[in-house]
Amino acid sequence: MYRNPAFRPHPGFRPRLAAWAVGLLLAGSVFAQEAPKAINIAAQPLDKAIAALARQTGAQIVYSTAVVEAKNAPAVRGTLTVREALQQLLAGSGLVLRAQDDQTFTVVRAEQQGALPTVTVAAGAEQPTATGPVRVYAARLSASATKMDTPLLETPQSITVVGAEQIADQKAQSVTEALAYAPGVMADPGYSNSYDVLYSRGFRLQDGNGGVYRDGLKLGGSGWATGQQEPYGLERIELLKGAASVLYGATAPGGVLNVVTKQPQQDPVNEVIAEGGNYQHRALAADLGRKLSDEWAARVVVLARNADTVVDHIPNNTRYVAPSLRWTPSADTSLTLQAHHVERRTAYIWGVPVVGSLLPSPHGKLPRERFVGEPGFDHQDTTQSSFGWLLTHQLAEGLSLHHGLRWIDSENHIGFTNLRGPDAADPRVYQRRAFDELETTRGVSADTRVQADFDTAGVRHKAVAGFDLSNHRIGSKWQLATLGALNLFDPIYGATPGSFALAFDDREHQRRVGFYLQDQIKFGALTALAGLRRDEVNSTLNGESEKTGATTGRVGLVWEVAPGLAPFASWSQSFEPVSGTDNEGQRYKPTRGEQAELGIRWMRGEFMASAALFDLTQTNVLKNRPGLDKSVQTGEVRSRGLELEAKGPIARNVHLIASYAYTDAKTTQSERPSEIGQPVSYQPRHQAALWTRFDHVLTPGLQLGVGARYVGSTSDWGGTGAGVPSFTTLDLLIGYTTGPWTMRLNINNLADKTTLLCTGGWCTYGDGRRATASVAYRW
Repeated sequence: MYRNPAFRPHPGFRPRLAAWAVGLLLAGSVFAQEAPKAINIAAQPLDKAIAALARQTGAQIVYSTAVVEAKNAPAVRGTLTVREALQQLLAGSGLVLRAQDDQTFTVVRAEQQGALPTVTVAAGAEQPTATGPVRVYAARLSASATKMDTPLLETPQSITVVGAEQIADQKAQSVTEALAYAPGVMADPGYSNSYDVLYSRGFRLQDGNGGVYRDGLKLGGSGWATGQQEPYGLERIELLKGAASVLYGATAPGGVLNVVTKQPQQDPVNEVIAEGGNYQHRALAADLGRKLSDEWAARVVVLARNADTVVDHIPNNTRYVAPSLRWTPSADTSLTLQAHHVERRTAYIWGVPVVGSLLPSPHGKLPRERFVGEPGFDHQDTTQSSFGWLLTHQLAEGLSLHHGLRWIDSENHIGFTNLRGPDAADPRVYQRRAFDELETTRGVSADTRVQADFDTAGVRHKAVAGFDLSNHRIGSKWQLATLGALNLFDPIYGATPGSFALAFDDREHQRRVGFYLQDQIKFGALTALAGLRRDEVNSTLNGESEKTGATTGRVGLVWEVAPGLAPFASWSQSFEPVSGTDNEGQRYKPTRGEQAELGIRWMRGEFMASAALFDLTQTNVLKNRPGLDKSVQTGEVRSRGLELEAKGPIARNVHLIASYAYTDAKTTQSERPSEIGQPVSYQPRHQAALWTRFDHVLTPGLQLGVGARYVGSTSDWGGTGAGVPSFTTLDLLIGYTTGPWTMRLNINNLADKTTLLCTGGWCTYGDGRRATASVAYRW
């Protein structure tokens, strides 16, 4: 078995019924009485301590501002019921609590025991901001769809939000892993540990086509160079589904991925975690934050991880640090300074041939750990640094300024081996080539907008006017060398690449500017949204300039027909620049995306469920026409489907994530009749997922999570055309919390199921069973 070297910094829908029944069978083991929770509250003023308790437990705590004024609360830590924790906070204050039920309390003076307070404040019901923590899986607010703090119930477009709690519960080690339980999302398996790339509603989404944002700002403009983002450093991962250029500019039709980093908070954050597991996994991480004064708060997130992967000779090593500092000189102004630095050491996974993996071979089966490159040559070393800020300032009553800026410097040096095909004399032996690749991106992204909240004739407006820009210099240098052939069924490594020759050395300067207007109009139970944007994209590649402009729009309507129940409808557009010229010397037009969507959301307490029907089309797709040496823009790809999603508590101490997606994504127009009707790569028609977490199982502090993910059948599109079978994988969490300590065992792919995804004659295996034990100390 390959040992990971020390880290060196860079210079048909038929899921197994048993899998889905696990959660129902275990539900009866959860206690029905008020259960203790892990409480961690620092000594502070009583009103702030009560608010912290409400946020940590979800309880409703009602009190008069007068009775808590000028009172302080002691520190409270441990595994306690809400009642016990609140009693400790009130000790010696002259106040008592009155309980309506296990989650609803009123705080009064002892002499007021029989009377209601006249002025009350309820704590714990709402998340404070759209960038804050997501409790018990279901977010209530998001800014990714509107660039404003907007309730999801008033958002007329599908969006999936994955919070840090879900990331930790499911032990996701990448952004795409964190979205594994989201409907209609598929990872691109070949790049699973190289950079963040996924398929949403059948369309490929990555940083290179403008689909990845960090804190609302464009990431870096290049997939290879920007690498992967570290999930432990994220508060939220938000995927806005479908055409979404009106607020983000050039992007593919599948949507926009916006990650929200962990930022300073009012409440202290103190966590240290140690991990170990199979694949030589070992890691140390810390998340430390506190309020320094009335004006200043700070936070730092650090992680060091060494691990192997399912493929021999490919590590997954990471060093990550992300400090942030927030200055709040007044209630009108907030400035957050942010930075992060990451170093990753891994390698690109080429995959294996269809014959021997998906299809039988007379020479046996290729194992999922098979490495087709050369140890000591294949590598991927990423180094990335960024610095920026987020500013909010209240200009006047109902008028606010929002500005963000980030500078990034990222470099990825890659050596990878390419399989060319089998030897004519021995089909076990494959010819190979070696590539040496250097990818870089450096530049700045910014977004500035003014938001106006006002009323006209009884109609409430939240209007936004702004512009964003990105200016990046991107380099891509590839060198090519010969490399000895390899018997994939009985590999003997040790070949050395020959002399490298330059394949290309591209230098690109990307400049993008967009101006946008949006108005969210609320009248009674109706909320309407309309937006318009103009983009100018200038690109200079190796001295040759190209310019693309596009205008995109969006309209949407939400009707809250009953409290917590809101159907919605929307229409939106996207565009993506296409470089090059046709046979007549004319610049290619950008591809255009257009989506119509009908959906409904239901929210009760902290539980949310949604359903959506969508019709999404991309036009101006390049296709090869026989007899021409250049492509023509006559292609069309259409995706239609249904997505269902549910998240949140369904009973006391029972939390659910469930999803289902039917996606019919295929080519509808092409120069080649054989392509028409063919599905897009990697996209199954049916996907489903179910995760259930049970808290305080049999004894206080014991936690159990079980999950199942079903991926329907696909095909080796563009290759042999062979069908790729569906599969179901199981995940497990066992945890125990006592005082400040939390011990957990996560097992992903519990049954060690062998999974495959194939396209173009090549297949990539999914991960085998991965077990991770962790110990966390929180104070």
